[in-house]
Amino acid sequence: MRRIAALLAVPLLVASAAACGGDDSSNSSSSGKSGGIPAVTGEPGKKPKVAKGEGDPPKELKVKVLHKGTGPALKKGEVLNSHYLGQTWDGKVFDNSYDRGKPITFEVGTGKVIKGWDEGLVGQNIGSRVELVIPPDKGYGAQAQQNIPANSTLVFVVDLKNAYSTKPTGKAVPQTDANLPKVGANTDGTAPKVTVPKGRKAPTDIVSKTIIQGDGKAVGEKDTVLANYEAVLWKNGKSGGDTWSQSGPQAVPVAQLPGWKEGLKGQKVGSRVLIVVPQGKLPKEQQKQVGSDVIFVVDVLGVV
Repeated sequence: MRRIAALLAVPLLVASAAACGGDDSSNSSSSGKSGGIPAVTGEPGKKPKVAKGEGDPPKELKVKVLHKGTGPALKKGEVLNSHYLGQTWDGKVFDNSYDRGKPITFEVGTGKVIKGWDEGLVGQNIGSRVELVIPPDKGYGAQAQQNIPANSTLVFVVDLKNAYSTKPTGKAVPQTDANLPKVGANTDGTAPKVTVPKGRKAPTDIVSKTIIQGDGKAVGEKDTVLANYEAVLWKNGKSGGDTWSQSGPQAVPVAQLPGWKEGLKGQKVGSRVLIVVPQGKLPKEQQKQVGSDVIFVVDVLGVV
């Protein structure tokens, strides 16, 4: 099925391109032997400097807590918001979020990221800085990734900033407008079913309806939200792609996608929101490309 790439802001998945950061805090501990783990300098929350590895890289995952945070332990299936720096064992940095000024968000413990991240970060406290040394079998293996050679041992330093649930937490709101699509109110972590009303035309202006009413922080038009979402074509009810099956929740500026600024303003964290965007309200270059009015279903999981 053709996906609406221009409307879905899903970046390259961490499982196929990722990185992390590190620190030299004296409050550190490690799982397994700490020998061979490259030294890290720098304060938690700021871009670290990581020494290159010495000798042969370890064949097993190494995890070292450089600074232990005071927040709750990160649980399997939660979404982590973090800064990170990543480099190869020989000291070549291939990515970091500090220079971009934006932390990344990704689901942990469910296979959405490389095994080294899933295994090394679940259970760590929010607020921690953690160093990971990841052998190829828990990284990208024999598959090269952009500027990461095949069979690379990876070194990450990760600042764990916050964690979020992947499910809406509010109460379902009755759906009584027969002119609008019906949206599932399930809270099991899967994409809701979207049913387009037969024989009905889409509204001529952007429409927003609350499907599940949360009670968290209200969204502002300049905010970035952590969200699961799907884009559905009004003309045939086909999905243009969704984060539930592709990547897990993503951090998206509400001004980035058509209709979101109008549709999410004032909505509260924990909500599921239906947004209908008429074709004429899409950016001009997308109107012909998409060829339909668009339905968004958005689970607002946090403001980041």
